[in-house]
Amino acid sequence: MRRILYPLLLMLLVIVLGTVGYVMIEDMRPFDALYMTVITISTVGFGEVKPLSDVGRAWTILLIIFGWGTISVLITRVFGFVVEREFLQIFRMRRMRMRKLKDHYVVCGFGRMGRKAAEFLAKSGKEFVIVDLNGERVQSAIDLGYHAIEGDATEEETLKRAGIERAKGLAALLDSDHANLYVVLNAKSLNPKLFIVASALSEKGGDLMKKAGADRVILPFEWAGIRIGKFLVQPVVSEFLDVYQMRIEEIVLEEGSPFVGKTLRELQLTRRYGVYVIAILRGKEVMLPPDPDAPLQPGDILLVIGKTENLRRVEGLAERD
Repeated sequence: MRRILYPLLLMLLVIVLGTVGYVMIEDMRPFDALYMTVITISTVGFGEVKPLSDVGRAWTILLIIFGWGTISVLITRVFGFVVEREFLQIFRMRRMRMRKLKDHYVVCGFGRMGRKAAEFLAKSGKEFVIVDLNGERVQSAIDLGYHAIEGDATEEETLKRAGIERAKGLAALLDSDHANLYVVLNAKSLNPKLFIVASALSEKGGDLMKKAGADRVILPFEWAGIRIGKFLVQPVVSEFLDVYQMRIEEIVLEEGSPFVGKTLRELQLTRRYGVYVIAILRGKEVMLPPDPDAPLQPGDILLVIGKTENLRRVEGLAERD
């Protein structure tokens, strides 16, 4: 507020000095002098109250210079104040929304892999937070409508800002195995139940991440090589999954889910929603193929294949009331 107050006081001072100057130099009435000062500073283009002497005109020139300089500073400060308040309000709203996040995902690193992971999570309707040290990447994520914070993902304080204690999963997708290892260690210490997927550039780095608490470790080059091999050997299957946007999802049935106690035959997910339950994981037991007449239990994990939009509908229906 002081940034606006000081230029405003300076403006009042210029008006007072201008008025006094016209009274003393041109022997004007105080109101005429005030009027002359205001129209001079504002440059509205009205004529002189009365013909001015050379000294009066010189005073007018000084008033125009100082007056416009003061007005420019005042306008700049007011505009900056308004923009800053708007920015702070947006920042506070984002921070409040992130504080309310629960069972969300944290994506550490917004490079090529991070972008694809975020894109997938967004299409799946999942809540997530991007963490990156690069300000431009963070702004890019915000422009896409994602929650994002700027900071070092290897530091505990940054992970806490991302709500790691309330998160469901984390993807460590930084540029080095060393950095990803630190992310895994800190994240697991803050939230032991967190499901962590980490990217590793080497098998040694991947082994260390597994020991540190990563649940899954992906070696991008190995994964890409296997996928290319599948396209060569099984082009029809690979193309079918990609072209028709078929995906396999796991749906965890929690206590209170409408699916618990019902059978697959009763749910009729294939007929109603066009998805197929290909297996049920119950503890260490894998029901493959699943028994259509076996009642579903809390903790069951359904492996379901179908189109993205259909899977999202079924996933929403399976959530507990």
